[in-house]
Amino acid sequence: MNIFESVICHDYTVVRTHREMLAIKTNGIHMVGLAWVCNVLTLLGLGIVYLLLTNQSDQVYEILALIRYWELAGRLAILIFLAIVYFMSFGAYGGKAIFVDIIKRFSKLEEEEKHAVARRGGRYFYFSLLFFFIVAGIVVYLIKYVY
Repeated sequence: MNIFESVICHDYTVVRTHREMLAIKTNGIHMVGLAWVCNVLTLLGLGIVYLLLTNQSDQVYEILALIRYWELAGRLAILIFLAIVYFMSFGAYGGKAIFVDIIKRFSKLEEEEKHAVARRGGRYFYFSLLFFFIVAGIVVYLIKYVY
């Protein structure tokens, strides 16, 4: 199972553990989409941090000024791009047939392997969120207090 399928299995395991039922629908696919968006924003944030730390802050401000110049269009373009990234996860892992296939393969694993797969998916999801917030905090700190 790949890392994204592991996220779906992690959510499936959590839902079954807490609700004690066999749930067909979980939020695993939303978790994959959110992780993908966080990964994209983290990479963009790391690019901004790189530009700020290499004294190329004028390029960052030019990009921000360009987005501000196009006000609504710039913001809308960013939102559309992030929505496309989010909905790509639905194209790749959405649908009941794909979900059932993932869960069937997950159910055939031994108990120890199930825990390893679920743990790997949980780590990927939560670390994606954590790294996004850390990088966002660093960007805000650098822009607000250093430059």
